Amino acid sequence: MTRMLRALVAIACLGALGACGDDVNTSKDPVEVEVGKAFEWNGFSVDEGWKLGGVQRSVDMEEVTTPEVKGTITNTAEEERAAIFEMVFSADGEPVATLSCSAGKMITDQSMEFICPGLSATMPEDYDAVVVQEFSR
Repeated sequence: MTRMLRALVAIACLGALGACGDDVNTSKDPVEVEVGKAFEWNGFSVDEGWKLGGVQRSVDMEEVTTPEVKGTITNTAEEERAAIFEMVFSADGEPVATLSCSAGKMITDQSMEFICPGLSATMPEDYDAVVVQEFSR
């Protein structure tokens, strides 16, 4: 009985140590964010102060405003990788603008600017949610 109890205690201790080892959230589940507020997604950390702005472009001889998001992102995972994700602006559960975001390859704890050009979207006038999710084609 004592041997079994020791084995169970040892297994519990190993499990607890494993749980404490890597605190980086690498989930690719969509996460709702607020414009300008810091957030974490898929082992990346986005600093507070990221901005949604409009860019004037000529499309079919008309001036349109397309959305663009810029900010600073940090790779918090323990591997070199690039950031690729989408930001979906929606109103009443319906997407009104989807932006593809990216940043170059970064080593652990390296930061750089990310950009999300909304080349095929128009500037969202009215939205009630912004979701960061895995890039899909």
